[in-house]
Amino acid sequence: MKFHDIKIRTNTLGSEAISDMLLINGITSFSVSDPNDFAEIVEERSVPFDYYEDDLLPDDRSVAYVDVYIAYTEQGESQMQAVADGIAALKAENLPFGSLEYTVYETDDKDWENNWKQFFHPINIGNSFVIKPSWEDCTPDGRKVLEIDPESSFGTGRHETTRLCLELLEKTDCNDADVLDMGCGSGILGIGAYLLGAKSITAVDIDENAVLITRKNAAVNGIPDGILTAYTGNVLDDSTLESTVRSKKYGVVCANIVADVLVMMMPLFRDVMAQGGEIILSGIIAPRKQKVLDALKDGFDVIEVREENDWVAILAKVR
Repeated sequence: MKFHDIKIRTNTLGSEAISDMLLINGITSFSVSDPNDFAEIVEERSVPFDYYEDDLLPDDRSVAYVDVYIAYTEQGESQMQAVADGIAALKAENLPFGSLEYTVYETDDKDWENNWKQFFHPINIGNSFVIKPSWEDCTPDGRKVLEIDPESSFGTGRHETTRLCLELLEKTDCNDADVLDMGCGSGILGIGAYLLGAKSITAVDIDENAVLITRKNAAVNGIPDGILTAYTGNVLDDSTLESTVRSKKYGVVCANIVADVLVMMMPLFRDVMAQGGEIILSGIIAPRKQKVLDALKDGFDVIEVREENDWVAILAKVR
């Protein structure tokens, strides 16, 4: 499949604003190239190394790039417009986000879809899971094997938000529960819930490609037909999808999105949860933590808050 590669020139602060804008629009296939990230590794020596090439740490660290990958599909065309509108809105804020100029290239997914595989190997998460790609073997050692091929969708277990969600998922009562996975990405959280005993999973993502990948991963993990149902759309403005989501009462809800969207969805979550149901929220950067905690005060009791590298995950129970 051919993809648009939108290369946006920005800086460290701007890359964070762009990332938020993309996630709010359901665009998860993007990468950030920021020399300050590597500079932090060098200065803090958080990763062991003997030497590095000089050109990896340029003298001018003021420029970062965000590459956004959008498919040549009908949804892709609307996402292209969303990126253009989002960049225009960021420019209008007159904040120090760099030039925000961008160029659009054409790329083939085979180039980047296969390159990331060399970095994806089995990984243990929490006390229950080992996550592996389909092309790798592993020794479970009593853990539940979660086989995930994320392809171009978010959710390998390596990002802090996914890892924190899985660790908190272990603490919920998934046994015989109906589970809602909002912003499902690769399907990793819903599939994890199934491995912990969930009887049904309703998975939702704004990205149609993520939904296709979720269905594929569900089949790979042996989930029978009818147990995991995945839908494409934005539950905040799609009344049909909202009605579908409201057709069940969920014992467990997982939502790994961004803080602003989580807050907007909070009334829906409260309405669709079973009595005593548990909710896991992540995708939250540390500065937005309190905003989400404040939204939870209406109808929820916070059980646990976990943080890792400025990312936050929250486990709460509905009153």
